[in-house]
Amino acid sequence: MIMKLKHILLIALILTTNSMTLSVSKCPAWVGLELDTSATVVNDTWDTVGGDGGKWELSGRVVIQETLAPFDLELHWVAGAVGTFGEQRLTGPYGGSPFRTLDMEKTHQENDRTALISEVDRLTASWVSSDLGITVGRQAVTWGEAYFFNINDLFGAFPITETNRLYKQGIDAVIVTASLGQFSNLALVAVPSADTADTADNFAANLVMPLGTGSLTLTGGRILDDDKVGVGYTTDIGGAKLYGTYLVTEEENGDRFSEVVAGVESQVGPYTHLVGELFYNGWGTDDTDEYFSLLFTDRYMTGQVLTLGRLNSALQISRQVTPLLTITPALFANLSDGSVLARMDGGWSVSDLTTLTGGIFVGLGKRPESGVWKSEYGGAPL
Repeated sequence: MIMKLKHILLIALILTTNSMTLSVSKCPAWVGLELDTSATVVNDTWDTVGGDGGKWELSGRVVIQETLAPFDLELHWVAGAVGTFGEQRLTGPYGGSPFRTLDMEKTHQENDRTALISEVDRLTASWVSSDLGITVGRQAVTWGEAYFFNINDLFGAFPITETNRLYKQGIDAVIVTASLGQFSNLALVAVPSADTADTADNFAANLVMPLGTGSLTLTGGRILDDDKVGVGYTTDIGGAKLYGTYLVTEEENGDRFSEVVAGVESQVGPYTHLVGELFYNGWGTDDTDEYFSLLFTDRYMTGQVLTLGRLNSALQISRQVTPLLTITPALFANLSDGSVLARMDGGWSVSDLTTLTGGIFVGLGKRPESGVWKSEYGGAPL
C-alpha cells in the first residue's frame, strides 16, 4: 500500500525534529520576534461586506532558525487576537488554505466579535548540496513573473490589492530543486490534498532557463483537480523589465480556459518605481449579471483566479518622498465593465525596527442594484 503524501510529510518532519533534539547544544538557534498590529475601517454604503465598521488585529511572530548539518531547520509560530467593531462580524476559518493539510492551526477562543488564534506558518527541514536541494514541511512556494496578476503562482498568488507582501502563507509541501547549469534550475513540488475522496494530491514543476536576452519559464502541474500548463518570458530593455505569461487550465469536467498577463517594471529616476500590467482572464466574464455566481465558486474563493472581469489592468507608482516616507498610489481597472479600484497608501519608517503603513481604497463604477453587482469595483467599500 502506498502511503498518502501528507503522512510521509508528517513522518519526515517528526524524524527531523527528533534528530534536532539530540544535538541542539552544538549549534544554537537564531531567534527573532516580530510584532504587528493593524486596523481597517470600512464605510460599506452598499452593504457588500456586512455593513459599516471595521476589523483590528494584534499578532506576534516568533522565528527560529537552526542549522544541524546536513539540515537547515526553520520554524515560524504566530499567535494573535482579531476582533471587529461596528456592524462587522468575524468569519473563519483563520489561516485556512486548500494546500494546508497538517493540523497546525488552533482557535483558542472565538465569538462573532473576537478570536484568539495561533498557527505554525513555517516548519521546514532543508538539505542542500551544490546542485540539489530538498525542503520538507510548511513553506512558502512562489513562482511566476508578474506582480499583481501572477497567474504562474500555482499554489496561491497574493490578492491583487494586498500591500503587505512580507510573508506569503505557508503550505504543506515537499520541494526538490536542481541546478541544471548557469541560470537554469528545476523545481518539483508535491502538495498533499485535503482529506477528501474526490481530490487528488497536487504536483507541479517549474523550469527556468536562459533564452536570448532574457529567461524562459515553463510551468505545469495538476492543482486541485485542474491540469495547468504555462510559459513565461522575462527580459530587460533599456533598464526596464518586460515580462509576459500564458497559462492554460483544463478543468476536471473537460472545460478549458486561458489566462495571459503582460507587464513592465521600471525604476523611473532615483526615487520612483513603476509597475504596469494587462491581464486577460479567460475564466472571467463580460456579463456583470454573472458576477454574483462567480463570487462563491471554489476557484475564486481559494485564489486560483484573481478577478471576475475578463480584461483587467493595474498601474502602481511608488515614490520615495523623503528617506523615511514612501507613497504608493495604484489603480486597478476592470476594462470589461469600466469600474476602477483606486488605492493610495504609504509607509513611514518610524525607527530602525518599526514601520507604520496605511492607506485607503475607493471603488468607482456602477453601484449594486437590489443586492446584485453591476460592476466589479463599483460595490467595493471605502
